[in-house]
Amino acid sequence: MEKNTVIAIILVAVIIAAGSLITRKLNEGYIPPAVEGADDSQAPGVPALEKSEKTESFTQAPAGSEEIPPGDQDYERKLISEETDLFRITFNTVGAAAEQIDLTAELDKGRPIPMVLGDDEPAGTFNIAFGGTDAPYISDVFSHRRTRRGPQIIHDFSRDYMKEGQVFTLTKSYRIIPGEYVIELIVSLQTPDGRAVPLLDPNEAAYTLTYGPQIGPLFKKIDGRYEIRDNVSWGPDPKRGKLKRAVHKGGREKFVRIDHTVNWAGILGKYFAVIADPGSGSSVISWDNRPADGQEEASRLQISRPARRQSIIEDTYRFYIGPLSKPELIRYDSAEGNAFGISGMGLGNAPRTRALLGWLESVLRFLLEQFHRLIANWGVAIILLTILIKAVLYPFTHKSYESTSRMQAIQPKVKALQEQYKGEPQKLQAKTAELYKAEGVNPLGGCLPMLFQIPIMIGLFNVLNQYFPLRGAPFIPGWITDLSAPEYIWREFERPINLLFIEIPAVRILPVIYLGGQLLMTKVTQQGSAGTQSGGQQKMLTIGMPIMFFFILYNMPSGLLLYWSVMNIITIGQQLVTNYLKKRKAAGGNA
Repeated sequence: MEKNTVIAIILVAVIIAAGSLITRKLNEGYIPPAVEGADDSQAPGVPALEKSEKTESFTQAPAGSEEIPPGDQDYERKLISEETDLFRITFNTVGAAAEQIDLTAELDKGRPIPMVLGDDEPAGTFNIAFGGTDAPYISDVFSHRRTRRGPQIIHDFSRDYMKEGQVFTLTKSYRIIPGEYVIELIVSLQTPDGRAVPLLDPNEAAYTLTYGPQIGPLFKKIDGRYEIRDNVSWGPDPKRGKLKRAVHKGGREKFVRIDHTVNWAGILGKYFAVIADPGSGSSVISWDNRPADGQEEASRLQISRPARRQSIIEDTYRFYIGPLSKPELIRYDSAEGNAFGISGMGLGNAPRTRALLGWLESVLRFLLEQFHRLIANWGVAIILLTILIKAVLYPFTHKSYESTSRMQAIQPKVKALQEQYKGEPQKLQAKTAELYKAEGVNPLGGCLPMLFQIPIMIGLFNVLNQYFPLRGAPFIPGWITDLSAPEYIWREFERPINLLFIEIPAVRILPVIYLGGQLLMTKVTQQGSAGTQSGGQQKMLTIGMPIMFFFILYNMPSGLLLYWSVMNIITIGQQLVTNYLKKRKAAGGNA
């Protein structure tokens, strides 16, 4: 292998490793100081919350009255609607739950994005259960009051309960501010006589708050490409102490629990997320992916609070419910960036990052954003980024063309050696190596650009597949209407056509353009190699590989295929110019 090629390979590996190390160092943080006034008295001895089928004996009662049997005669069953510039929320007095939460600023086929999916009983999310994660949700009817305090819209739900002769009041207070993707929920329990709230079982949680059974938007299936669900937390690593983004594996029918302090915990989809600030560090976080009624693919986020011997228990939770968009997420890292005055949450760490190529993705995103500022069309921005990448890689591709040309020129000599040393493979290999050295040819020189293009392709795939601004971004109306999704020129079939290892759900044109570009590029770059064994093998690669990638890329995002197709067109033009100049030079030399 040529010395320069070896150096190039080592250089690429060093750049990738160094970029990964720098990114990891920049993302590492320190354990934040304890929040003043936070109740962490139970943190050292937080009990493990066992899954249990038992239910507690509670009755509903007006404060100060004798125990009465359960009944819903006190308050009216009703739905309450609230709408801001970002949310449309429907509350239900049954269970004081949020039956619907729709993102009105984000649309899917013209409709707001629903962030509550499923039909658990009672319907909705922010359900509370007295006890652990398997305890039944409260389904009683609560009183309701709506008030405003400055910019805050407040919905208070309240209900009195009695256990073992002790009356206490459960209140759920939702606070919403226009322009914010955060919903603040304050859960309070209080006794009227100063005695402790009677939720003191040391082996059981006082209560569990659940967001679920599934977040939106609507999806066909969670396949890891078109839609994902990741259970993610951000907080101090229990072993090393430094801040860390952790993914808690919890496939279908799985239950995952952590009992160490985290800054936030959430359920992340491809483009949208629900992320919770669990309040006090004594909370126990769990994710429950077991199927629910009406929701085979469930994703519940649960926060369990341990028992505390207090007459007033008040816990404040903040839920970010919105797009997985870094500009929106980082607003909650600084008190000046949001109306709630939230700071230091670290939500900017929520989107997926890659250990090796995360730094490269950041560079590509930055360049893409700069081009979009010049021309407000993400498709044009992708084309401009492609041209820039091609210009940066030009020295390497030019070397590749030269190497390929020299290889073609010595093919008659290679063939003569093959005839001369037929049946002597070791001697043929040695003589061929001597020929390459004498002619200054590197047989791997044509592969050099791929060392740089492959990481860029992987980085661009990750960017174009999950970069939020590309969601729903059109390039050519009527054809490429969403750069984050596959395009099609013929409507999607009712039943996908299965071809070996791939499904064809619709007729697409970009993969055909890609394949045609690859085959045409083969024709203009590979000449004179036919008729030899090496040429035959090369033909299999140069024709077989594009066909294989045609199927691999068929259902990929249109933004990625746009990049690759434009790259092919530029390469073809570059090679045609090179071939023309070579012919003129040869003609001049023969004159």
